[in-house]
Parts: sequence; C-alpha cells; structure tokens
Amino acid sequence: MSLSLLGKFSLFDQYVASLAPDALSLVRLKSGFKVKLVEKLHVTLVASNHAQPWFSAVAELEKLLMKSQRGMPLTIVLSNQFVRYNIIPAMPPLTASDKIITVATHCFRENYGDIVDDWLIRVNPLPDGDTLITSAVDSALINTLEILSKKYGCKLKSIQPYLMSGFNSIRRQVNDHPICYVQVEVGRISIALANEGRWQSVAGCGVGQDWSQSLVSLITREMLLAGWKDVQASLYFSGLCKSQDLKVFESFNKISPWKSVQVTNKAVAGYSATSDQFYAMAMSVAG
Repeated sequence: MSLSLLGKFSLFDQYVASLAPDALSLVRLKSGFKVKLVEKLHVTLVASNHAQPWFSAVAELEKLLMKSQRGMPLTIVLSNQFVRYNIIPAMPPLTASDKIITVATHCFRENYGDIVDDWLIRVNPLPDGDTLITSAVDSALINTLEILSKKYGCKLKSIQPYLMSGFNSIRRQVNDHPICYVQVEVGRISIALANEGRWQSVAGCGVGQDWSQSLVSLITREMLLAGWKDVQASLYFSGLCKSQDLKVFESFNKISPWKSVQVTNKAVAGYSATSDQFYAMAMSVAG
C-alpha cells in the first residue's frame, strides 16, 4: 500500500516515522474506537559515507514531508543506533528538571567526555522505581527534525528513542519480577534489565547477521555485570518480526535457561506483525 501523502485526513489522523541507518518507514494512523493503519511506506537506504549516520534517513524523510499534508501531527521514533543510554539514581521528589538533566549530563560526560556538549539529553522515569534511564541524541539531529517539521507544516508531537517507545508498549505486561528486555534491530541488539520497578542496566552492542549465535552469551554477560548470577529473570523480546527471527526465537527457547516471551505490538487494524515487519519500530508508539 503506497502512502498518499496529500489525501484527505481527519483530526484523528497522524503520521509516525521511524528512522534507522538502513531504513525509513512512515505510517499513517487513524485513531478512534480502535487505532487503524491506513497507509504505509518503507524506504531501504543505501550506506552513506556522510559523517552523520542519520543523514540519509533524514534526507529521505524530507522528500516525504515535502509532499505531506500540512497540519498533520507527526511522531518520530529513532533507532537505538542514534541514541545512547545511561542509568542514574532517581532524584528526590519535586527536584527541578534542570537539576536532573545536570546530573544526567555529568554521568554521560564521565563516560564520553566533552562530546556530550553536542547532545540533547533527556530523562525517562520508567518503570517507576528509584532509578532513571537517560537518553542522549545528537542535537543536530533533533534540530534538523524540528526545522523540517516546521518547514513542511507538520505538528511535531514527539521524538522518541525506540527502546523507550518499545518498552512503553509492553510495560503493562511486565511485573516487578526481574525482567530482561531485548530489542533486536538490523545491526544492533539492546538489552535492558529491571527489577522491582528499578532499572539495573542498559546496554547496546553491534551485531552481524549471525547475531543469534551470540545471543545467550550477550544476555548472560549483561546479567553478570548487573550481579544477576542466580536470578531467575523473564525475557521479553521485541523486534522479532521476520520469519527467520521467529525461528531464532524458537531455537533460543530450546536452549535458554530463562523464560522468554515474544513481544508483539498492540493489535491495530490493517497491521500484521509478520507481513509488516518493516513497520515494527513505527508501530511501537501505537500501544
């Protein structure tokens, strides 16, 4: 189904775009009694030598926004390859937001140095415990997306890291027991640990096509680093949409010492998790 960007729309319509180094996806959702996917478009990107890894995705998004319906709300989901994450202790109640950002910036600076001056840092207080997960994105990327949205008349609702939009879509499914949230993308796996509503760790690693062969060792390493030597955790897998990924999940369950659950996006009319795998990242905000 092609995306007719200039078609009629109602007040209940919105665009959702997902940006990754290898692809750009754009969907049009209609809200109501039930959310419905009414249009979709996916563009595979060619590897670029540009200094900014997000340049190709943003350039392709601009081509679409040039043809878009003005006034339409727009939500953007960013691949974890464009985002850095960190865990900090929760601040006392009623702490000013600028003080929380100052602490988060200091923690990023300890790991990355002065390059953090070029990043936009935000805090995501999820689940609801005594730690906070923080994210950092290249400020130039955020500024460019804001400028493009304004230039082409889209109402930019939010820009969300994929890890957070994905976890938000399942947070009601998890409990206070130890959980390991594994998010799979092309070229990257992100692993986040939480227990009793408290973030324990978050890490990402680049992987190749044979990522499944090292999955157990990657998860085991993160658990050991978090002190989870004998912890019985439940694993939640997000992003396993392709048929070969599902086979990996089935094989993993046979050898895994953990209870594993495949996460699927909220049921949306017009969306199939198996045939619409290109849109999983964008659809994570529909939950």
